[in-house]
Amino acid sequence: MRTDHPLTLTVEQAGHVLGIGRSTAYELVHSGDLKRIHLRRRIVIPVAHLAERLGVTTADVWTVLAAGQVRPPRPPAPRASIGRPGASVLNEAPTLF
Repeated sequence: MRTDHPLTLTVEQAGHVLGIGRSTAYELVHSGDLKRIHLRRRIVIPVAHLAERLGVTTADVWTVLAAGQVRPPRPPAPRASIGRPGASVLNEAPTLF
């Protein structure tokens, strides 16, 4: 078991542990449902508080985060290129522009 983990998480990391999106995590922070620490303009969530709210150990929180880091990255979305010579056009329908 590692003991060198930081004592705080970013809001995005806390959202990942909770299984919610970034915007919802920030809403919980701003509503006061998640305890936060302000470090100038940065907001961090204490791991101990998050673990306590979930009823798990801090090691469980880090296990969830470590498991999330091995997820394969999403492939980039295809980009439509319209109006450039030699570029393929994904939408064949005529447009006004």
